[in-house]
Amino acid sequence: MNIASEYNLNDMVAAWAVEIFEQAEDQDEALDLAHQYADGSEWVIYHHKAHELCAACNTDMGEDFIKQCGEPEGGWTYDGFASAIALGEIHGRLQAATQDLYEIAEENKESE
Repeated sequence: MNIASEYNLNDMVAAWAVEIFEQAEDQDEALDLAHQYADGSEWVIYHHKAHELCAACNTDMGEDFIKQCGEPEGGWTYDGFASAIALGEIHGRLQAATQDLYEIAEENKESE
């Protein structure tokens, strides 16, 4: 994703969810991979990209993530806050997209 936008973020997350679904042996491993993908994302580790994502995309999941985690020891920095919101947003979207893939796979098994 070169430019942060709702469309590009959704597209990136959807592609990653498929990769995760194909790599994981089970849903627990998929959720662990989702965290790794989000945590290693350039949109999380590079502060200027995190700021761009926060400015251009819906960050409801990221803000909920911040509420759940609380304030880190030593307090927030401007850059750290943006990266934490970006991490929470990407991670939340990845978890939801991966969960959807598992539900679809389960429905397909049941209908066979």
